[in-house]
Amino acid sequence: MRALGIELSEGIRPRHLTAYLLAALISSGYAGALAVLQPGLLATLGYATGDQAQITGLLGAAQEAVLIFTMGLFGVLADRIGRRPVYAFGLGFTALGFFLYPFASSFAQLIGYRLIIALGGAAMIGMMVTVIADYSAEKSRGKANGLQGLLATFGAFIPPILAMMPGVFVAKGFSEIEAQQATFGIGGAMGIIGTIIVLIGLAPHAKAAAREIQEPIATMLRKGLQAAKDPGVALSYGAAFISRGDLAVTGAFMGLWLVQFGTQNLGMAPSQAMQELAVPRVLTTVTGAMVGAILMGIIADRIRRSTAVMIAAGLASCVYLSVGLVDDPTAPWVFGLLAIMGVAEISAFVSSQALVGQQAPEARRGAVIGFFGVAGAVGILVGTAGGGWLFAKFSPSTPFVLFGILNGIVCVAAFFVRGKVIKPGTNELG
Repeated sequence: MRALGIELSEGIRPRHLTAYLLAALISSGYAGALAVLQPGLLATLGYATGDQAQITGLLGAAQEAVLIFTMGLFGVLADRIGRRPVYAFGLGFTALGFFLYPFASSFAQLIGYRLIIALGGAAMIGMMVTVIADYSAEKSRGKANGLQGLLATFGAFIPPILAMMPGVFVAKGFSEIEAQQATFGIGGAMGIIGTIIVLIGLAPHAKAAAREIQEPIATMLRKGLQAAKDPGVALSYGAAFISRGDLAVTGAFMGLWLVQFGTQNLGMAPSQAMQELAVPRVLTTVTGAMVGAILMGIIADRIRRSTAVMIAAGLASCVYLSVGLVDDPTAPWVFGLLAIMGVAEISAFVSSQALVGQQAPEARRGAVIGFFGVAGAVGILVGTAGGGWLFAKFSPSTPFVLFGILNGIVCVAAFFVRGKVIKPGTNELG
């Protein structure tokens, strides 16, 4: 059975795919929401300007630590009890954290509520990748992940929309803190809607083999990690690291670079620099990502998935290393570079997911993709924490150069291992 040009797995109906896509759109919207909303909340809660960067870093590090330590566990639970309850838990807990976050009266409460969001995010992100791997037949896995990547790009528009809401509420007579609470409440409501969609719309759990179901969770975790002995799984983990790091670096530092350049070199106010410099260039990157999601989705179904990873990593390496040549980020030619950057970063994202979906053993798919998520979380941590240090210590371009080098390493690794990547259950190269 087909839906939206995708060949569906046995037992999956178009309504199941539709429900997943709606849930994935909401999940993607959550991905950048805190990065956009949190600065205004910290200011409203009265934290000193000089402390806000450190607080932001601590909160982000705490969240990534939770993701690193729990995504594998949620993947194992999904193999044992099913995708639907784990995905519903993830969306529901994320919603709970959003409802609570603006009511924090101390830094300890802020950390506690952020950890709730992180716990929900660990389950939600893992299931967003796992379910699409379950629902798509092997020959359509690239297109399916391309469609999911396209939805992730559309989801990136949700945080800016939420960011406009405090101003709307203040204009209607809300106090600053009430406006923040109402905005985060809308964010929480998204998760409640997503939870209902998941519980009603996703397919029932297809039982894994009884032997795997009866294994202790520790054994399932160990065997999920041992799956990295497969060259294709190991390559997908490396690709997850760089693809998530690419997105983190672009999201965290391109806008910051442009705002700083506008205020320090062009005499702009921060809001003017954001509106006139950052927004048009961010939209250029997003447009490139939309194109890249469709293209790589098609390409990954027509060539070996390991080759698709090699191409995506090679393109990303060239683009990110080229940022090292940029002295003026407002130069007209940089628009073209940013458009290609959007294509490159989403291509790495789509190809890595297609590869891990192909290589993960069906009975342990949740666990393997959970560790795939862990690799991505480490990439985000390196991109944001390490990239922030490089940005401040050396120059704004150095975080991009770092990931240009890392993408190059993955590209070379893919070149050497792709002859060893075998599709499970076949003798075909993958």
